[in-house]
Amino acid sequence: MTAFGYRALVGFGVPIVLAMVGIFGKRLPRGLGPGWKRTDFYLGVEFTLAGIGAALVNTAELYFKPNSVWKDSYKGLSIGNFTVAFFGLMLFMYVLTMHQEYENEHNTGSDRLRELRMLAGASNVIGFLVLLTGVALMPEA
Repeated sequence: MTAFGYRALVGFGVPIVLAMVGIFGKRLPRGLGPGWKRTDFYLGVEFTLAGIGAALVNTAELYFKPNSVWKDSYKGLSIGNFTVAFFGLMLFMYVLTMHQEYENEHNTGSDRLRELRMLAGASNVIGFLVLLTGVALMPEA
C-alpha cells in the first residue's frame, strides 16, 4: 500500500465510516418514530472531534512510538499537530455554539434555510477541514 493509500484509508476511510455509523446512531434510538431528520446529517461535531483525535494520535506517534528515530522533519509535524489540536478544540466549541444558535427541528422558511446553511454547510465544512488537516499532518510510516 502506498503512503497516500494508507492516509486515505486510515485518515478518511475510518472517520467517514464512523460518521455514517454516527448518522445511524442518531436515527436508531428514535425507533419506529418520525424517521430521518435533517439533524441526523449535521456531522460538524463528529468531524471536528475526529480531526482533533487524528492530530493527537499523530502527536503520540511522533513522540511515543517505540523504536522510532526522531527526524528533523518531525518538528514541523509536531508543531502542526499541536496547532490542529488546539485550534480544532476552539473550532469544536464554535461548532457547538452554532448548533445552539441554529438547530431547531421546528424551523421553517428562511430560518430553516439558515439552519441548513450553517449546520449542514458551514459546520460540516469546518469539521471536515479540521479532519483533513489532521490527516495531512500524519507522519510518514
